[in-house]
Amino acid sequence: MIRALLLIALVPAFVYGNVGRACTNGRPQATNVNLVGCTAPPCDLIRGQDVIAYIDFTTDRAVTSMTTVPTATALGITAPYPLPAEFADTCAWLEGSSCPLSANEDVTYRLTIPVLPIYPLVSLSIEIDIVDENNQSVSCFVVDAQVVPAN
Repeated sequence: MIRALLLIALVPAFVYGNVGRACTNGRPQATNVNLVGCTAPPCDLIRGQDVIAYIDFTTDRAVTSMTTVPTATALGITAPYPLPAEFADTCAWLEGSSCPLSANEDVTYRLTIPVLPIYPLVSLSIEIDIVDENNQSVSCFVVDAQVVPAN
């Protein structure tokens, strides 16, 4: 019985790990970034599958709405990594809360990133900047990853 409880308690620690690092320019950092199936960077992004991430952050001000703005850097080139509109609306994917948010509110956000089958097999860094209605950063993080083929 104790072994079963210990296993149940420890499995999430092995399946998820804080894989985010700070963005540049002093933007507010996420308190925790977990990509499902990734315990340490670089995280594998499997062609043709969605990446699911859980991001914990604390707002530093009141926020009415938020948008997720990803940018990818690969092979020395930085370019927008546009999300489908339904995934870019950050407020629609908050867990246990909703917009508007108060200052100093702790939030968990479930992010879905589609990895298209046509993406090249490259290593990359993905910056995720969550911005408010005034395009000011609410939370930002970078994840090092690599696109890998589906088995």
